[in-house]
Amino acid sequence: MRPTLFAVLLVACGGSAATQPEPSTATPTPTATPTPTPTSTPTSTTEAPAAPLSFPTACADKSADVCTPSQAFVDRLCNKAHQDVALALFASGTPFTRMYLRGKMDELVWDEEVLALRFHGVPKGGIQVGTGAGSYDVLRWDGSCSMAVDADMLTKNKPGRPRTAKVKWHRLGDKTQTALIGASDAVKRAYKKRGAECQGAMTGDVSASCEKADGALVDAIVDYMRGGGSVPPPDGL
Repeated sequence: MRPTLFAVLLVACGGSAATQPEPSTATPTPTATPTPTPTSTPTSTTEAPAAPLSFPTACADKSADVCTPSQAFVDRLCNKAHQDVALALFASGTPFTRMYLRGKMDELVWDEEVLALRFHGVPKGGIQVGTGAGSYDVLRWDGSCSMAVDADMLTKNKPGRPRTAKVKWHRLGDKTQTALIGASDAVKRAYKKRGAECQGAMTGDVSASCEKADGALVDAIVDYMRGGGSVPPPDGL
């Protein structure tokens, strides 16, 4: 019985050994890489800058009662103060209609000279404001626009010494300043006097002598322009 039992045990022990699987030789299937979906390039919404408007030299409507620049030019002009452009428009050789205040109205003063820019009539069936004579948008000597000025407050009759809004010297470009100083001895003297009194100050708290010298410079510029003087034409708006 011993040999038989021993043989059985040997067979049992040999049969219990685990068989190791053969390593796989199959080539793994590559995983497909998803193709990214192209995204559209966003369209720029930035508007191109508006093309400059040339300086006007003629009436927009020769048949109108007043001579004004084109409406497109007026719209651009009144977006902000344009001191250089105003000075050129008020030069004695331009055809645009001058008007004068018959009283004080808002920022406008008695006898102030302005330039007619646009007339607003009273629409039929519309609400009547003021006397019903309509109104004007006007340009002042300082380059600012006053809107909807009652037509009855304006006249074409020139007073003896028209007043002006204060010309802002520091708002004039270098080209215009140089031209004024070079063309007018009065402007040149007033400019030097202002420089000595104001010590480079342009705005803010200044001395009484500086204010006086600044006013003299403005007067010299206005007299020069009204006397047939000119400035380089602005590049446009």
